[in-house]
Amino acid sequence: MQGEKDYQLIALDMDGTLLNSRKQVSEETLREIRKAVSLGKTIVYATGRAVCEMEEYFDQLPEIRYAVFASGAGLYDVQERRAFGLQTIPAELAMRVMDAVKDRDIMPQIVLADCDAVQRDQMDRLEDYQMKPYRPMYERAMTRVEDIRAFAEAHQGEILKMNVYHTNPEDRLRTKERLADLQLEKVFSEVTSLECSAKGVDKGTGLAALCRYLGIDPERSIAVGDAPNDLPMIRTAGLGVAMGNAKPEVLEAADVVVSDNDHDGCAEAIRLMYQI
Repeated sequence: MQGEKDYQLIALDMDGTLLNSRKQVSEETLREIRKAVSLGKTIVYATGRAVCEMEEYFDQLPEIRYAVFASGAGLYDVQERRAFGLQTIPAELAMRVMDAVKDRDIMPQIVLADCDAVQRDQMDRLEDYQMKPYRPMYERAMTRVEDIRAFAEAHQGEILKMNVYHTNPEDRLRTKERLADLQLEKVFSEVTSLECSAKGVDKGTGLAALCRYLGIDPERSIAVGDAPNDLPMIRTAGLGVAMGNAKPEVLEAADVVVSDNDHDGCAEAIRLMYQI
C-alpha cells in the first residue's frame, strides 16, 4: 500500500473531497498541501467542474498549478491560464443529448474550455434540480443564456461535457436509458446529475494524460474521491483513496478509506504521500 511506492503526485477531486460541505478548504488540508509541496510533491485538481467554477480557489491554493477538469475532458495550467489536451463531444451526439431532454423539466449545463452555460430561467430554479449548495458558485461563474439549445448549436464541436440535471434520480435514470445507444461516457454525479463526455474520456484518462505531460508514472500517483465519476482515476492511480463520505461503489474500489470531507479526510490522504 502506501509504503510500497514513492508517490510523487496526488489528484484531488474537489466537491466532497478537497472541499468540505461548506465548499471550503479546511486549514488542516491547507497545511498538508503546503507541506507536501515543500517536500517536492505535486498536487493537482481532478474535478468535474469547469475552469470558471474553480477560479475562486486559484489564489487560495497557489501551490496547485495543474488541473484535470470537466471530468477528464481537459487539462489546465493555472499559472499560464491555459487549457490544453481538450477532448470534445462529437457535434451530432451533443445535439442528440439535447433532443433527449427537450420538453422535459431538465436543466442541461454546457461546459466549454472558456465558459460554462445554463439557461437563465432554469438557473432561477436551481434548487429544484437538487443543486442548492452550488448556488453561490453558479451566481459567480455561470454564463446565463436565454436558450441553452441555441447555445449548444452555436458551439457544436467545442463542448467538453454536458451535465444534465433532473428534479429526481428516477428521471435521471430514464434519461440514461434514452441515451443508451449513444457512444458517450455517461456517469451519475451529485444527487440528480448525469454527466456526458466523449467516449473514452473520464478522470482516469485525464489523470493519465496529465501524468504523461508531467513525466510522472501513474503508478506513483494517488487519486482521491467520493463519487462514481472518480472511479476511473481511483483505478488508474497507483493508490486509490476513498473519502469517508464516498458512495458505496467508491469505498469498495479504493485501496484506502480516510475520514469524510468535514473531518479532514483530504488532509489524511495527502499525508499518505510522505508518511511511509
